[in-house]
Amino acid sequence: MIKTLRTYKIKEKDTINKVAEQHGLDTQELIEYHNQRAESHEQIKNRIPTFLQEIILPPKGYIIKNGKEVWATPNEPEPNILKEPYLGRLSRKFEETDLFYGVLKTIKNGDIENTIKYEKRVKFYPKNEINERYVLIDIVSKVFINDKEPDLVADELALKCTEVIYPLILQTDYNNKLLNIKNHDEILKRWKKHKSKVLNYYSGETAKKYVSLFEETLTNKDVCFHYLKNDWFFQLYFNKVFTTYIKETQQKPEIINFPIVPNTKAVAFETKRKANTFLKTNKIRIDIKGECLDKRNKNELESKIHFPASTYKRKQTVKGMLRILYFLEPATNITESAFLECELELTKKKYVSISISKTSGDTYLKKKEELEKQQSKTKKPFWKSIFS
Repeated sequence: MIKTLRTYKIKEKDTINKVAEQHGLDTQELIEYHNQRAESHEQIKNRIPTFLQEIILPPKGYIIKNGKEVWATPNEPEPNILKEPYLGRLSRKFEETDLFYGVLKTIKNGDIENTIKYEKRVKFYPKNEINERYVLIDIVSKVFINDKEPDLVADELALKCTEVIYPLILQTDYNNKLLNIKNHDEILKRWKKHKSKVLNYYSGETAKKYVSLFEETLTNKDVCFHYLKNDWFFQLYFNKVFTTYIKETQQKPEIINFPIVPNTKAVAFETKRKANTFLKTNKIRIDIKGECLDKRNKNELESKIHFPASTYKRKQTVKGMLRILYFLEPATNITESAFLECELELTKKKYVSISISKTSGDTYLKKKEELEKQQSKTKKPFWKSIFS
């Protein structure tokens, strides 16, 4: 659990309702707030897990309303008052170090809700002699669907195929925009071995067909890169954050395309952005808000049609919103946490969100340390390895 966050130490006979009431919080809001910031194995459902030691609380003096931290005492000044808006060029100042993020995705279709949780590792490398920049992405935990390991064959098969992509090395520009897959050839070599293992484990025509379609996407570098960019994590983490910020009144609307509807062209949202600096911490907060500007109507979006049948005198026909928040660490401008939510008023209201928060990466680092110890024990002395 991230120790920089404010936490409540769980006592014997505590219930989540009791803790929420004690701190003047709504129970469900507290559960969602904690789950967005806790690691995947520390999630709360309707009750506190017996092994959990701490619950993450909003900063002192704040309550939660509609998922947002709201200053609870309006008669007193809020401690983290924002300075004047951040104006000017925001640059990336990342060091070459491992960063770990807990990721929580939520998908709502009407009344049906599903969640996906996992932990990712991100490592930025210094630009090389020809000014190229690279970043390594890896999944370092199990993937949990609705707080459980996948128990459906289709989910298992999809995850088993996808894991061959990692570790993934991507090329970015100075704005943090994704440009290219650097290690595509290496991924294809891994796939040759990985494919046979998958097909040995999952038999039947359905599995063969899925593997064949996956391979078709994977082997075409451009198509593979397209699908990667549409993954919500990449959409959020590699958004155009490092850019020049000007006053909202002087901004021209910016179009952001987000793939809220799968298997069709991403939906267009007209957005504006602003950046502010917190007075005490010097953290930068970036807030992006937008409304749906897509010309496709409900039927066209639900039928996965890429373009509207006609744009003649057609105004935007589907209501929807996009909201993105970033909190950047002072000095380095590393993403400490980020949140994206998107909603469309289709026949069944569609809502998706993804939140990422920095974690300690303890589980991964311990495993790495244990593996290195095992490897050092099994290594032969130098001269023995030559002559044996």
